[in-house]
Amino acid sequence: MCPDDRGRTDAGDDRSGSHLTADEQVDALRALGNEHRLAILLALGDREVATQTNGLELPFSELYDAVPVENTSQFSYHLSKLVGPFVAETDAGYRLTYAGDKIVRAVRSGLYETTPSFDPIAVAGACVVCGTSDLGARLDDERFVVSCRACDRTLLSDSFPRSQASERSPDEVVASFGYRIWSTYVLIRGDVCPECFGRVDRRVDAHESHETPGDAGQYTFAAICRTCDFTIHLPIEVPAVFHPRASAFLWDHEIPLPETPLWELFGLFVSEEWTTDVRSADPVDARFELDFEGDTLALAMDDSFAVTPVDDFEPP
Repeated sequence: MCPDDRGRTDAGDDRSGSHLTADEQVDALRALGNEHRLAILLALGDREVATQTNGLELPFSELYDAVPVENTSQFSYHLSKLVGPFVAETDAGYRLTYAGDKIVRAVRSGLYETTPSFDPIAVAGACVVCGTSDLGARLDDERFVVSCRACDRTLLSDSFPRSQASERSPDEVVASFGYRIWSTYVLIRGDVCPECFGRVDRRVDAHESHETPGDAGQYTFAAICRTCDFTIHLPIEVPAVFHPRASAFLWDHEIPLPETPLWELFGLFVSEEWTTDVRSADPVDARFELDFEGDTLALAMDDSFAVTPVDDFEPP
């Protein structure tokens, strides 16, 4: 199982949110391939930071003075290539568009630079495949990976941007991924793509090839963006643990959320304290029970992915 597997899906090319042709997309990206144009974007971004003004509009003369270019005609030419997709022209001057702001932030964060590495770190939790409590976190081909060192299975994989390692120790990098995964779940819970904020489709996927203890790891809660194809798979238990009753129940038993990272919850999902019964993946009909020495909580998830407490739990 790969609870966080980001990539492209097999969906078709019907992207209703895209209004540019392939040639127009190429032209827009080509406009960035010049140091003067990048300097224009950074100048607008730097002035926003200096003045603490979002969407700051700079007159032509002020923007020209902020960019090292030989003459106004050359500056006008490069600026014209950015107007539209990356810079908006207004009565008051010029400002960054949403796309232009994203480019500036990507450059500042070192998005295009090589991601640093760190030695593998032991993390708490248990493998959903073999049940062994021997997990490790590492950087592998610019991805953050949590795997079982006993059976060599990858349990979690996520993109690892350079900025996430900035001013963080390896232990702090690992902790930051724990929070990042939960922030991603909060967005997809509202049908919002964490990458482009487009609409996502949610479903339950079966992974019957996995030989796992009990029912753990056989099903994932999946979300696929209709616009950018961002795809994520999380354990089907994740929506259940974030129900307010479940969060309070876990807190009472010293498993606080969101402070507890997903890989530590793997140990709970394969334990005797947690039972998952997926009666149907389509339509979705799942039951969950938490039992801590007789203190129990039963939950159900329906086809709308809504989770509700139930009075009893009938195991399979």
